[in-house]
Amino acid sequence: MIESNHQTKKTNGTNSEMSLFLETIHEHALAIDLAMLMIILLVQAIIYPSFRHIESDRFSNWHSSYCNRISYFVLPLMTLQLIECISSCFFVGAVSDWIRSGCILSAWLVTFMHSAPKHRNLSLRGKDLSVIESLIRGNWFRTGCWSSAFILSFVSY
Repeated sequence: MIESNHQTKKTNGTNSEMSLFLETIHEHALAIDLAMLMIILLVQAIIYPSFRHIESDRFSNWHSSYCNRISYFVLPLMTLQLIECISSCFFVGAVSDWIRSGCILSAWLVTFMHSAPKHRNLSLRGKDLSVIESLIRGNWFRTGCWSSAFILSFVSY
């Protein structure tokens, strides 16, 4: 559990509700990290390579649909993972928490600086094998980051 000062409740119990939320996601950090690891492995091993085989005339519509659908799974997990890792650094502060946070923040950085623009390009311009190959190569870094985050979470568990 997250260590915190036993402060009295603020107006309407806001402090205790936030503490309960942070403790809950902290207790489930391993499951959240495992879910992110499974998603990134599926993306790396199955989803991104399948982009090569989708017919060019159907690619843009299919890719846009894929991006919308996968975001319902990925964005909540990424957000919970980010909140948990930052709160762990703040409340616990172990070296492993800081390293795990670095892995997660690195994955976020690559996601929004590399992967998201590549996906945007594919959605707008259609199938481009050079963009797909760049997406696959860049995703290895995210796979490493989320694998490391899971390993650190597992060891800390």
